[in-house]
Amino acid sequence: MFILELQNRIEVVTPKGVGFILLCTEYGTETSKVFTVIQNDTGQIWEWQPKDIKVKDNVTFNRVNNEQ
Repeated sequence: MFILELQNRIEVVTPKGVGFILLCTEYGTETSKVFTVIQNDTGQIWEWQPKDIKVKDNVTFNRVNNEQ
């Protein structure tokens, strides 16, 4: 198992709204990574699979989602 605490704030869009990634946990080859996210609106902490979250747009880093 490997746990990475992110030093830079990465905002993501989750099924519960916008939040930022606190931790990334890798449990091994048999499972997917798990992202621990603090939700902005509620302060709740949720864990999400990569398929469930999406990095929020950030024009400073030229990261703009063109999908609607």
